[in-house]
Amino acid sequence: DAQRLEWAQRVVAAMGNRLPVTQPEIYAREQLFLHERKETEIVVQALRLGDIAIATTPCETYAITGLKLKAASPLERTMVIELANGGDGYIPPLEHHLFGGYNTWAARSAGLEVSAEPRITQAAIELLEQVGGKPRRSWDLPAGPAAKVILAARPAAWWRLDEFTGPLAVDATPAHRDAHYEPAVTFYLDGPRAEQFCGPGIVNRAPHFAGGRLRARLPDLGPRHTVSLWIWNGMPDGARAMAGWFYSRDHDHGLSGAGEHLGLAGQGPHAGRLVFQRGPAAEARLAGRTVVPRWTWRHVALVRDGGTVRVYLDGELELEGAAAPGTVADTMFGGRSDNDSNWEGRLDEVAVFSRALDAREIRHLALR
Repeated sequence: DAQRLEWAQRVVAAMGNRLPVTQPEIYAREQLFLHERKETEIVVQALRLGDIAIATTPCETYAITGLKLKAASPLERTMVIELANGGDGYIPPLEHHLFGGYNTWAARSAGLEVSAEPRITQAAIELLEQVGGKPRRSWDLPAGPAAKVILAARPAAWWRLDEFTGPLAVDATPAHRDAHYEPAVTFYLDGPRAEQFCGPGIVNRAPHFAGGRLRARLPDLGPRHTVSLWIWNGMPDGARAMAGWFYSRDHDHGLSGAGEHLGLAGQGPHAGRLVFQRGPAAEARLAGRTVVPRWTWRHVALVRDGGTVRVYLDGELELEGAAAPGTVADTMFGGRSDNDSNWEGRLDEVAVFSRALDAREIRHLALR
């Protein structure tokens, strides 16, 4: 942009005839190179050898880009080769530009436009369709036995969260209550219990929340309902007062007396334990008993039974108390309504039921 170019010109002018020696000087000179070369042509290629397809990119390609190509290719046996027919730097997926890092910094090593990755991916898939002689495959996770347990309980909405990218999170029920990812979420990482949720040989997939949330509206969720999900905490122990909030029902961008929130404490007497909060006052929190280790998948269920709330961890009752039910339709996963201490970690298999499930049903959802 103009501001960055002006900065780069000042830095390079101050260098005179010498080579850059600091990181700012190196990247300032890179801006001038990019300014001189505003456009470039790249080669994307697809080949077929019998029943094997090969897709190539002239860039350093992220693993998720290769997985996108393999999942969509009309030929089941597909290889992806990077840095073929050129060397045009990194192509981070669109959402990764928000996270920063040297492979997103504007330079000849990452000089393509921000939207380059989805454009290259689509071009490669179209070429694979041509050489394969048939249309691309659609990608849906198969329903393993654990997925069938969720379906048998008749969820009002169920987000498997197996998307390659946002902003849409598809509801796997006939209700089609699709939710929306905010920015600062990355996708298609390993999820929980792959064999149970997807079947043998299939990897269950989950997004990692790093500041963004998943937003849905559930206006017909009455005073008796259940929220079931799998959580994976990535926040270091003791890093902040709340390791993170992963479920919230309240007006977006604020806290009200009608809201309720569920998360994991990070410090204090309840560190590492589940915490339920009704309304804006932290003093009104209920806390669990069990420490949830970092980097482990655990099942959590919140059961609303009128004025009583029960929270289960891995199928066992963890906390229970009296709390008036909320009436707000705005529902968020991966963060609180006011964006305070949003979840730093993964969520998966988020299901909402329009009734209060009993303890036996909760144990089944927790695969116990």
